[in-house]
Amino acid sequence: MKRFTTILAAIAIFGLLFGSFGLANAAPNNFADLAFQTTWTRTDSLVDSGAVKRSFYWGPLPGYTTNEDYAEGVGGKHLVQYFDKSRMEINDPNGDRSNPFYVTNGLLTKELISGQMQTGNNRFVARYAAEIALASDTDDLSAPTYASFRSATYDYGDINKLNQTATSTIDRAGRLGTDSRFSSYSVKYTYYEAATRHNVPTVFWDFLNASGPLVQGGKTVNARLNDPYFYATGYPIADAYWASVKIAGQTNTDVLIQPYERRVLTYVPSAPAGFKVQMGNIGQHYYSWRYNDAGKPAPVVQNCPGGRVPVRGFGKVWADHPEVQQQLGCNYEAERAITTAQQYFEHGQMLDVIYQSGSYSYKKIYVLFEDGSIQAFDDTYTNEAEPTNITAPAGLYVPLRGFGKVWREGTGARVRERLGFATAPETVAALGSPAGGGAQQYFQRGQMIYAGPVLKKIYVIYNDRDQYSYDNYNHWSVFDDTYQG
Repeated sequence: MKRFTTILAAIAIFGLLFGSFGLANAAPNNFADLAFQTTWTRTDSLVDSGAVKRSFYWGPLPGYTTNEDYAEGVGGKHLVQYFDKSRMEINDPNGDRSNPFYVTNGLLTKELISGQMQTGNNRFVARYAAEIALASDTDDLSAPTYASFRSATYDYGDINKLNQTATSTIDRAGRLGTDSRFSSYSVKYTYYEAATRHNVPTVFWDFLNASGPLVQGGKTVNARLNDPYFYATGYPIADAYWASVKIAGQTNTDVLIQPYERRVLTYVPSAPAGFKVQMGNIGQHYYSWRYNDAGKPAPVVQNCPGGRVPVRGFGKVWADHPEVQQQLGCNYEAERAITTAQQYFEHGQMLDVIYQSGSYSYKKIYVLFEDGSIQAFDDTYTNEAEPTNITAPAGLYVPLRGFGKVWREGTGARVRERLGFATAPETVAALGSPAGGGAQQYFQRGQMIYAGPVLKKIYVIYNDRDQYSYDNYNHWSVFDDTYQG
């Protein structure tokens, strides 16, 4: 560790150890699996020995290891081990150990930003978006957090910014803007990732495609550190945003931040060569969020007009989850009875809401993508004939009726591409049926939808931008209905 201390001290001067939480049960050289050690050795052993001067890909030491819930794993579990900058995992211990993707690292950034903890390919547990500063000292209460990036990651602008200068900004409240002051750094976008419709600036693109000394087959060779470029980070899930934060006690330090599916990249122009671009300590942050409730929103007491608060299942979710209460605000009408339909897909869900009151009615379909983003469509299905030219793979389903129409025709939102096929038939909770229907209630910044007594799920659909908007929703979460009335 003495070799690393010299490098560590140099880095700390410029504050590039963004918020250390520490990992429990950390033990030097205590790798949970030989494949973890091989993966770490490839990029980080030369850094740890001082043979090369660059930032760590994983961190100096392996940390806490356990078997976490994962539906598709053996016995519903998979082996994981935490490092400062990520979490290694083995999802299929019987897979090809020579495959570079035998060891993967989790979608930690997506989980911390969305507040949805992944427990399977298509299973998630609702927690909360982490209010943990991702590129600053931990005591900087004005710096952007993972939760701040909700507005950025749910903003699918589909704008190719190649050769444009990066001047976009973000603050702790998630407000997005631009500041021409940052053009002085001459950071331009050099790559557009069509898979997620986001742009990568040159400083990060060069980092992700860099070659250098690494250990391969027991020998030191010169090769790409990431191959392919998204091996360690995954795809970008937002464009890059500037912020001025406190680093190593120095306020007003400029940093460019870009979240990827699995990592967060930061660029600090004032840092020394070799350390201007780094991967944030997301392994530390995620571990503390998952096991120590770090970054949990402070309890709030909503001063709702006339003491009006939601009741029954909606009221329990609102009261038990301060992050929901904080984001939704107060309800401004009583809950209403509705008919609902729901269907699970490979990469998300669809939820149909049908309301009728006298001559007034509406039908709305919400497409709930697994990354926490959402698209809303009018349900215009009118008993059209179902197409016969689409066949689902074995064990999957082609959606029908309103879901099928949105799935086929929602090309602008890439509904079919992003959702995949259905994994089960749709479930309907109809008003007037023996089982009963669903319920809906509007709040200042979103709504709650009860999917009915069969599913017993309460969906929360949020609007981070406009109060009292019926359509401008940008993310969602779901909770079990545990109300006993």
